Amino acid sequence: MQYSFFLINGFAERRGSGAPLAAFVVDALPDETTMRQLAYQLNLPEVVFVTRNADAIHIATPQFTLPFSGLSLLAAATALKQETGRYPESLPGRYGPIQLSHDDDTCWFRAWAERTHPPTAGTMELATALGIDAREIAGTPLVVDTGLEQLLVPVRSRQAVLQAAPHPALLAQLAGNGQHIAQMAVWHRDGDIAMLRFFSSDSFSIYEDFGAGSAVANLGGWLLATGCALPCRIKVEQGHTIHRPNTRLSVLHLHIGADRAINVGGHVWIVGHGQVEL
Repeated sequence: MQYSFFLINGFAERRGSGAPLAAFVVDALPDETTMRQLAYQLNLPEVVFVTRNADAIHIATPQFTLPFSGLSLLAAATALKQETGRYPESLPGRYGPIQLSHDDDTCWFRAWAERTHPPTAGTMELATALGIDAREIAGTPLVVDTGLEQLLVPVRSRQAVLQAAPHPALLAQLAGNGQHIAQMAVWHRDGDIAMLRFFSSDSFSIYEDFGAGSAVANLGGWLLATGCALPCRIKVEQGHTIHRPNTRLSVLHLHIGADRAINVGGHVWIVGHGQVEL
């Protein structure tokens, strides 16, 4: 059977940058084994499947299924517009429909922050798990869930973000979220610009994501929980440590309104299409 897909760069300031993924627009979601095989075959960080009537979505990686991904949501919406001529107003999320919008060439999704709690680990344990000096941890680490639970750790400098070298087993232990996925973001804010690195882990390997819309939404949740002034606008950069012949820098925009709605957006480009036969 043939499956058609769009090759997409998300949160990309130009076509050749950002985070690559594939989006399949289907009449009905294939079985999970087939979706995992397609994700493995394309060997991309994420692959999203969305139905033409926008009532179901599934996000897969070569390693595991993701319950939520801001990058995949925007890629699915962009693929639906290409396929059907209509940009969906919403797509299903873990906690209900997720509102979507677009203006010019920027696509947005909206999240709400209602679920935060302190981590079980202390500063020394978090620093050891991240491979940084404990004195670099600033502010209050928090577990935040605007769609997928993640541990957010603020640090004092961009250098600390760049130097982070997480330990797989420790990260899996300290940032486990009950979804068989341990996820942690380490970040530093300088005015209206933030640098962020985002890691997933099992007990053996670290996977770094450089287009993590879910982490930026959770950063919005962290800012709300710690009393940031509203409205708030921040540009978030990811991908500084990705060494490729051409830069894969991702740029995400975080807007928090006076109504406490968290809006995450960026440029999304369709850069190709193709078919896979299984």
